[in-house]
Amino acid sequence: MKKNLFRIILTVLFIAAALIYLYPTYQDNQISKEVHGLTGQDSLDYVTKNAEKIRKSREGRIKLGLDLKGGVYVVLDVDVVKLLQDISKKKDDPTLNQILTELRAVPETSNDPILDLLKAKLKEKGLTLKSYYGEIRDDEKDVEKKLTTEIENSIDRAVEIVRNRVDQYGVAEPQIQKIGGKRIVVELPGVSNPEEVRKLLQGTALLQFQLLKDPETAVKVMQRINDVLVGKNVTDSLKTTADIKTDSLKKKTESITSKDSLGKESAGKKDLKKDSTKVKKDADKKSTDTTKTKKDDKKDKKKDTLTGKDTGDMKDTSQANLSEEEFKQKFPFFYLVRLNEQSGTADGYVRETDKEKIDLILKREDVKAVIPTDVVFAWSQRSFVSGGEKIYTLYCLKKDAELTGKVIEDARSNIDPQSNQPIVTMSMSTEGAADWARITGANINKRCAIVLDGVVYSAPVIRSKITGGNSQIEGMGSVQEAKLLEIVLKAGALPAPLKIAEERSIGPSLGEDSIKKGLTSSLVALVLVALFMIVYYRVGGGVADLALVINVLFVMGIMASFKATLTLPGIAGLVLTLGMAVDTNVLIFERIREEMASGKPLRTSVDIGYKKAFSAIIDSHVTSIITGLILYQFGSGPIQGFALTLLFGIGANLFTAIVITHFIFDIMLEKGQHISIG
Repeated sequence: MKKNLFRIILTVLFIAAALIYLYPTYQDNQISKEVHGLTGQDSLDYVTKNAEKIRKSREGRIKLGLDLKGGVYVVLDVDVVKLLQDISKKKDDPTLNQILTELRAVPETSNDPILDLLKAKLKEKGLTLKSYYGEIRDDEKDVEKKLTTEIENSIDRAVEIVRNRVDQYGVAEPQIQKIGGKRIVVELPGVSNPEEVRKLLQGTALLQFQLLKDPETAVKVMQRINDVLVGKNVTDSLKTTADIKTDSLKKKTESITSKDSLGKESAGKKDLKKDSTKVKKDADKKSTDTTKTKKDDKKDKKKDTLTGKDTGDMKDTSQANLSEEEFKQKFPFFYLVRLNEQSGTADGYVRETDKEKIDLILKREDVKAVIPTDVVFAWSQRSFVSGGEKIYTLYCLKKDAELTGKVIEDARSNIDPQSNQPIVTMSMSTEGAADWARITGANINKRCAIVLDGVVYSAPVIRSKITGGNSQIEGMGSVQEAKLLEIVLKAGALPAPLKIAEERSIGPSLGEDSIKKGLTSSLVALVLVALFMIVYYRVGGGVADLALVINVLFVMGIMASFKATLTLPGIAGLVLTLGMAVDTNVLIFERIREEMASGKPLRTSVDIGYKKAFSAIIDSHVTSIITGLILYQFGSGPIQGFALTLLFGIGANLFTAIVITHFIFDIMLEKGQHISIG
């Protein structure tokens, strides 16, 4: 027993870990049953009350592929030909138009890069890319490089737009990836309306510039929402912001701002300037300054801002002395949406776990009744981490856009040589430049949000009137952030349209049927194999069957820990794993029987049987692992699902067959029990 103590402890730990990782799957299944049994307001109340538990169970459960859960599979083709036509310097040239028409006829299944096909067709006619896309001093390679960059950017832009829309649509666990040089594969589990998906994915991107509401107005609206949540009578429906008095934030003690200072660089730090304006590294030292840096914020407050324990700079001592629970009861909206008084803005900071709660609150009819018709709330696209949690920003915007992305002609991310900081330059059409000059001139020191499909990507401060249509956006935290903003701004200029090249819809009933059949086939295989092992190998077969059950538990636990997706081919891989596990035990048992036949005692035969079978077991498993890795690396979708469960199953099989069955036999022999190997 003592010599097997380590193996026993290791096995118990692995089993416990597998059960822990599988518990969210069980919990999510139970929650789904409870939710299905509720209707109307009861269902909404349950989801609101158990939002955190639901989120954790969904995140930790074993994910189901489209073939099991049902949903929509779409392959989008980025219209690169349209992009090439739009950026050409000779759009009306008949030769170019003829070539582009021929390129449109290329089968959608072709993986040949459009640019290579264009070069070949131009070469046949004695022309070059420079003829249509370059300047006199340009080299042909430079033109090709520029076009390649434009095409890649258009695909990145399309991916960002698709991801943004899918996130807003509320699809859980979407899969979005680039395939080849012009395709995007989108998998939307649980979606049952293909028509909605088509509209969602193929619609034109809507890029808008929207001014933020002034902090006094924004906080006043939030206070009204809070009053609704605590059951106060709100006599004014606030149909327009004209009814809102611009009381000072510091005088209005009931308008709770923040209980903390978030470790986050204020969104107001980004500046919108003329290109010629020198970057300001230091913030203004006025009370209305919106450029406090992350380090400064952290120095101001010592406590984590989302704990609700730091009283910040609140003026009312009765509120400062509130406990966290009392604050939550009195100010439920501000408990979820934290404001940072130090920033001078009304940006709300919300935990990722509370984001869905805020969405539900803002959809309530009684809440919508107190939000002015010219006000809209919007989320930030990116999050930051504070206290180990993801935090999103909630902005209060003017509903009507000042300008749309159609006027943008170009946008470029770069490094400012003077400040060595990432910037984004933006140029507009003549018509847009005139409107932009009017807008920026009338809103100096105010913030203007850059909004794509209802999501805020940036909210810079307008520092001066911008004439000529050339603007510079500063304050990005990284080059990647600047690149993303460039992609977003270009979504309103020269878009490459998306076409649906392939679409498959799998109904939830079909997916449910696949699950039942898959589980049934797995159980039937397990039962038949178990019966065979017991009949043929008697006691040894029973031990092998126990190892099989543990094997399945390990595989599912590993999948849950890696957040892998289970597909129908994955179930097939699981069944194959059961067969391999049996094969391993057969090799061991046959070696034991050979040793016993030669006259060796049972204990010696068991030890020698495991040792001599080991080399054959390793050889067979290594070859299977190599095959699985190749399938996973070069396969896609269902093939990867099969390879994944196969690889996990091989690893679990080695442990259960070589370690677990061995120490079970040792324990039985130590206790003097007779072991029959058939």
